[in-house]
Amino acid sequence: MNLVGIRELVSFSAVVTTILQFLSGILVCKQYVVNRTTAESSPLPFICGFLSCGVWLLYGLIKQDNIVTFVNVVGILLMISYVFVFYNYTFKKTSLSKQFLVSLVFYMFIMGYVSVETDNELLLRRVGLSACILTMLAIAAPMSKLLYVIRTKCTECLPFPMIVMSFIVSSLWFFYGLIEEDVYMMIPNSIGCGLTAVQLCLFMIYPATPYSSLPTKTTLA
Repeated sequence: MNLVGIRELVSFSAVVTTILQFLSGILVCKQYVVNRTTAESSPLPFICGFLSCGVWLLYGLIKQDNIVTFVNVVGILLMISYVFVFYNYTFKKTSLSKQFLVSLVFYMFIMGYVSVETDNELLLRRVGLSACILTMLAIAAPMSKLLYVIRTKCTECLPFPMIVMSFIVSSLWFFYGLIEEDVYMMIPNSIGCGLTAVQLCLFMIYPATPYSSLPTKTTLA
């Protein structure tokens, strides 16, 4: 298989798995609906995901990369939907509103800069760097619950489906960036592979439900 064929295979796989990763948020939100609460879960994966998709969308438009553009349009729509579901079932509505408002203001600032910058090469570098940082934040967002997981010895608050998909997607986009010789894709996704691997290790160390909370059998006299 030549380089063009490999590029098409990797890009197609990256697009499909990325959309599946975005859709995995449905499983997380379904649990919120069933439980009627988000409990101790954090909205950061969705908020950072929204920001990350938004900036990568701008990067794709500037670079005229239809693959990057398409997948992030889908991502933005889904992340906004997940934030809406989270808002309906969280008891920290004020905190969520403030966090999402800050993300919107930040995104509007970047859009404003993109609209006035005339140096396309400089614009690509700066937006690419911003996308790198936001991607790492989106991948590392579940790490905000690391201390809670260690203290309770329970990974119930971590979105397992999203973390698994993040690992697969990070790997594919790393190879896509390698083929395209795009350092802005290679760096965050290589780090993303490492961070998600650490998070997956937590599921091996700690069960979703702490053993101490499991009901014990009682015998009738």
